[in-house]
Amino acid sequence: MTAFEEFGVLPEIAKAIEEMDWTLPTDVQAEAIPLILGGGDVLMAAETGSGKTGAFCLPILQIVWETLRDLEEGKIGKSASSTALVAPWTMSFFDRTSALAVTPDGMRCQSREFKDWHGCRCTTGVKGKGKYYYEATVTDEGLCRVGWSTEKANHDLGTCRNGFGFGGTGKKSNNRQFDDYGEAFGKNDVIGCLLDLETMEISFSKNGVSLGVAFRLNDNFRNETFYPAVVLKNAEMLFNFGKTDLKHLPSKGFIAVSQVKSSNSKINPLASPTTNADANKPAPNAPQAIVIEPSRELAEQTFNQIEKFKVHLSNPDVRSLLLIGGVKVEQQKNALQQGVHIVVGTPGRLEEMIGGGFVQLTHCRFFVLDEADALLKQNYTDLIDRLHKQIPKITSDGRRLQMVVCSATLHAFEVKKMADRLMHFPTWIDLKGEDAVPETVHHVVCIVDPQKDTTWHNLREHIRTDGVHSRDNVHPQNHTPETFSEGVKLLKGEYCINAIEEHKMDRAIIFCRTKLDCDNLEHYLKSRCQQRYSCVCLHGDRKPQERKHNLELF
Repeated sequence: MTAFEEFGVLPEIAKAIEEMDWTLPTDVQAEAIPLILGGGDVLMAAETGSGKTGAFCLPILQIVWETLRDLEEGKIGKSASSTALVAPWTMSFFDRTSALAVTPDGMRCQSREFKDWHGCRCTTGVKGKGKYYYEATVTDEGLCRVGWSTEKANHDLGTCRNGFGFGGTGKKSNNRQFDDYGEAFGKNDVIGCLLDLETMEISFSKNGVSLGVAFRLNDNFRNETFYPAVVLKNAEMLFNFGKTDLKHLPSKGFIAVSQVKSSNSKINPLASPTTNADANKPAPNAPQAIVIEPSRELAEQTFNQIEKFKVHLSNPDVRSLLLIGGVKVEQQKNALQQGVHIVVGTPGRLEEMIGGGFVQLTHCRFFVLDEADALLKQNYTDLIDRLHKQIPKITSDGRRLQMVVCSATLHAFEVKKMADRLMHFPTWIDLKGEDAVPETVHHVVCIVDPQKDTTWHNLREHIRTDGVHSRDNVHPQNHTPETFSEGVKLLKGEYCINAIEEHKMDRAIIFCRTKLDCDNLEHYLKSRCQQRYSCVCLHGDRKPQERKHNLELF
């Protein structure tokens, strides 16, 4: 048994790892692999070269393969179709929006989203005949709307023709029509929700006092099933469907919804992960894992790692796809139609393919953000939030969406903020800590002082500068800030070559402040030192094929 197998990695994957000459797991792999295999959300920070790509790719690849195997053997279809997953007369874990939380007993709903409304429906509804009642208590400050909706209604209760709500501002609402009704309510108030299927009327009460008829339903609703529903904005409500004593059960023949006859009740078909076996089978273009990288090069690197890890996996085969710019879209569309299980891509191309309907998120169970700090700096926060909202938080086999975030540092404010917003009690793996220089790195600072080092005065051949001072009166005899600024730029080119020659460097990566500086240094090395050094350039203005070719040359 290999060291990786001791962490629960499949023998087939361990064999591929062994062929890559990986003997022992790195620290971050030893921490992350068991956590991800165990089903948790993980935040990890580690040094470059620490093996964090393998830390998330290995367990994700394994779980995707195991899920595909279970699908083929019909295990998922049998378990997910069971109605035992649905507890009657509770708020649904499945028929809800992403930012609305439901307690394990299904009796309390909470949303901490300040901007948007988030809603939920009950696992059970009433139909046919009878008079029904349930209570909702406001347990925290915020905006609430509670009432009844059919299966066809959206989760923003009262904004479509199939939802009927009463809000804390004292407004009743249906089909985006908000009218004054009753009176406002807030924390500790008990709102009674009444449905009379004899007279086809919906009404509400506040702390036991009837507020009168709110809605009269037309005959089109006689065959519909009505479910208790709620929508919240930074608020919390507690529900009582009659399993415990109600505080204000009205007379006149009303009963608690939980006391309804079985012939007049219906399980919410949306309150289970799925109600038919076919829904478990993902479409060919519905991957189980989405990995987002900030650049094409990183996406290619991660994709290539996955390809190496899965070389011995078969029956079923795991198909992966690289979605990046610079590749013909039609090729990627064809690959998606043939079936893809893991997608690795850059934000722009992923958004294009998801927005066009070529990638579906219906069966995604892993959402991975690699180099998350770089993604946020590139202003992809809104895109990440949009994609996260589109992914179901419970998979078709009843398991929770897992999110993995890798970052250069977990101490960046934006990364922490995003983790709090999107992740579910993540485990932090911080093997880097606050910014520090690793022991293996030797830092040297070289001072460039054009006033003390005047060799730049007489350079016949020198690096091209950015031209910022091209209109200034720059001359070695003029001791002006502009002259010294130009001198620094000229000397930096000389010092760079001196460092290479002094330390007899045969391979080096040189980082420049701007893309233009990269171009100028490349030109300088090729023109002055073409017999001694070869040089290639990598930056965002170079075409993808050129960047790929240059990276291969290096």
